[in-house]
Amino acid sequence: MEAAAKTRYSKALMKFSGTSDGDARGLVTPLTRIQMVVHLQAVELFTYCTAEQMVRIASIARQKNFRAGEEIYAANDPAETMFCIAAGAVALVRADGGERRLGPKEIFGVEEILSDRLRGESAWARDDTVTLAVDAEDFFELLSNNIEIVKALFRQLQRQPATAPASAPAPVEVER
Repeated sequence: MEAAAKTRYSKALMKFSGTSDGDARGLVTPLTRIQMVVHLQAVELFTYCTAEQMVRIASIARQKNFRAGEEIYAANDPAETMFCIAAGAVALVRADGGERRLGPKEIFGVEEILSDRLRGESAWARDDTVTLAVDAEDFFELLSNNIEIVKALFRQLQRQPATAPASAPAPVEVER
């Protein structure tokens, strides 16, 4: 990584993790559990979760770092993990070339996990990116034992407008 980019990235990391040096791989100081909770609480999906519930969610999250340009997952991969962006940016790229950009406090990969679908788009780190990754199996196990978290997630999901999947066919008009 060139020196200027490394300096910019290090400064961004200092804002959220208290680190003073590092890159997106092994040199970033790992986030503490409290820092993970703070990042996860900022994600809209977890709006209605209590602090105690957030600690439980943070307990199954792991920090996963990606360098700029690195693939996070490919379209049609099994959906095994959801990701919360702590720092950096991610591009979600559809097969038709359309792209959606996400940044800190945003989460991706949730829809496929909840619907048990293959990935509908590929995900790439646009910048050096730090995420909190939650494996689907761990997430469902946590939900199976914590109905209050399930209720909090449903409250938030009800608030979100329904969106058609990127690959959904256009409606067809039927002549009568």
